[in-house]
Amino acid sequence: MTLAVDGAYYGQFTLPSLNFLYFNVVQSLAVFYGRNRIDYYFTEGLTLLLTTALPFAAVGLRRSLRPGVDRPQFAGYVERQIRYILALTVITSVLAFSMIAHKEMRFIYPLLPVLHVLAAKPLAEFFAPFPVPKSYIRLGLLLLGLTVNVYIAAYVSLVHQRGVIDVVHYLRLEAETPSGSVRNTTVGFFMPCHSTPWRSHLVHAEILAWALTCEPPLNVPLEYRADYEDEADVFYNHPGGWIDEHMQDRKTIFKTANANVNVPELEQGKRAWPEYLVFFEHLEPVMNAVLEDTRYEECWRGFNTHWHDDRRRRGDVVVQCLR
Repeated sequence: MTLAVDGAYYGQFTLPSLNFLYFNVVQSLAVFYGRNRIDYYFTEGLTLLLTTALPFAAVGLRRSLRPGVDRPQFAGYVERQIRYILALTVITSVLAFSMIAHKEMRFIYPLLPVLHVLAAKPLAEFFAPFPVPKSYIRLGLLLLGLTVNVYIAAYVSLVHQRGVIDVVHYLRLEAETPSGSVRNTTVGFFMPCHSTPWRSHLVHAEILAWALTCEPPLNVPLEYRADYEDEADVFYNHPGGWIDEHMQDRKTIFKTANANVNVPELEQGKRAWPEYLVFFEHLEPVMNAVLEDTRYEECWRGFNTHWHDDRRRRGDVVVQCLR
């Protein structure tokens, strides 16, 4: 059925899973988006995924993989077999993903319900009688674990990197008029690739947006891939130079005070200056220098995060509007 649906969509026989393996394993193009140690999922991925449930999941996994003596007629045989299959699923999946150089925690997210099932019994036994254990120490540990998880959930949901979500809401509301219609709006994102979910939020056809791209080197020979740089890399190497090369002449957006300057004609192949420019605070000194004496003014700023491992994404999210 899947082959028939894929064949009807693509117009030819195709097997997406083989294309996935060819792209990520044979051509190893996934490493273009990052490379991690082979033990990443065991030392970091599972820790971030499970947080305080990690020790209980480890115990449950060890118990489930331990050979048993139960026979079909004995009580608990079906449960043990199910746990054994779930444990094998976790181990084989993590080992398989560990063989790929490019690793992300989201790749093992589907294993989280399975890991919670394996962790449930050891957790209930440790805090017995659950949920109010008799031991004050274990009761304190239980409350501490709950508090930590609630705090993490609240922080990453409401605080951490909220600016990249808030900015697309702001831009969409800017385009929507009180009458319910949508005005023509242009937006440019001077940000690393995939910094904001703008494609899923700026859904109106009247909003024309673009962002720096990061396509993988599909047609670049293997010996040259180490030196390959995508558009976002080239931009951050020299933002001012990239703008001069790829954007229309800044004289076209000078303030009226500079009206005596001859405004050049628009050049073919260069991007027009959008109504809204979006970038991170890290880039603000450069953008202020580049856009000096132009009609761009800051019109929105939103908190994004207290910390980030990518220096290009540090600080607030800033929007400058063309007035």
